[in-house]
Amino acid sequence: MTEEEKQEFYKAEYHGAPLTKHVTFRCTEVLWRFIKIKEMEEGRDMSAVIRRLVSIAAKQEGYNKDGI
Repeated sequence: MTEEEKQEFYKAEYHGAPLTKHVTFRCTEVLWRFIKIKEMEEGRDMSAVIRRLVSIAAKQEGYNKDGI
């Protein structure tokens, strides 16, 4: 994902549907470190980075952000 695509995702998320659910999950130290580095690189909080990464993977499995 390009830097422009990342910024577009975060912009759309800010103006999109409200966040209504809290999800907690366990991950490996290596995955946590990767997400933490992305958080610092992108200047976003960890939950925003995780939502972006999960959204990418979910689309590959048939997820539609519009719920259609």
